[in-house]
Amino acid sequence: MPDAIGVIGATAVRELVSRSRTGVIVLERIARGGGETRWYLVHSTSQLDVLIPLLSPGSVVSFYFDGRVGPIRYGPDLHNTIMTIIEETGDGVVGLLGSDSMTLEMESIAGPTDLAEFTATLGADSTVFVGAFPARDNDGSRAVTVILPDADGVIREHPH
Repeated sequence: MPDAIGVIGATAVRELVSRSRTGVIVLERIARGGGETRWYLVHSTSQLDVLIPLLSPGSVVSFYFDGRVGPIRYGPDLHNTIMTIIEETGDGVVGLLGSDSMTLEMESIAGPTDLAEFTATLGADSTVFVGAFPARDNDGSRAVTVILPDADGVIREHPH
């Protein structure tokens, strides 16, 4: 019966994580979670080993190796960068790295009001993760997406 370790291990994820110099963004789309997501930043295969057991059964998990959601320092360019992403894609995300140095606290930003609320709490030395909400890409090098087995070991498609 497949498990998360086996499903992820059957891909190039481990090798791609080990070659990454900037870290890998991981987006977990929770099965039957009404659009709920969890985001992570992984810098090493040892962090990957810690993360895999935390992933929920049935989730769709995407690993992004190409910096499509990446860190930028808080400053004057942040507003323009996010607003450009929203104008071009309609769906921007921003977030901060959590205290565990692996969890990303991401929020959707739809416009200037959302952005002002988010930036109101930032300090001058903040690093913000910014990008368009990423698709379930799976080209095997820039992104890998897998569907984890449900608790009963069956891999099922879901809409999120």
